[in-house]
Amino acid sequence: MQPKPILKAMLLCDQTIVEEGTHKRTLIGLFDRIQSSQYPTVHPAMSVYVQFREIEGIFEFTLELFDLAAGKAMNKALIKDFRVQDKSRDCELVFNLLSVRFDRPGDYEFRIFVNDNIFGQKHFKVLNSQGEASS
Repeated sequence: MQPKPILKAMLLCDQTIVEEGTHKRTLIGLFDRIQSSQYPTVHPAMSVYVQFREIEGIFEFTLELFDLAAGKAMNKALIKDFRVQDKSRDCELVFNLLSVRFDRPGDYEFRIFVNDNIFGQKHFKVLNSQGEASS
């Protein structure tokens, strides 16, 4: 059985900046909800930051956007052949997403998989501008 990573953080933000010299990440505009006055709506850009540890080797990571009300996956992003060199150190992934479409307000989550095995999720809401999720 393949070891399962330990998820330390999974955050949504407007933008992730990677500093060239140190490779440190700066997360800009953290959020846990998206608001719109009309649907479908398209969120122009977002980043999903994932931090984990306790695995070593070469892996395939998949980020899946899941509509909880509909019970279905909407979109996926894939990172192939990602090398994790030291399981005792934190590892980071950044998924930069453009033009993410939401057909209705409601509850959604991003799910992160390593080699098709889920190891974390981040719940968020898409709301009407009045602030309430509806089905």
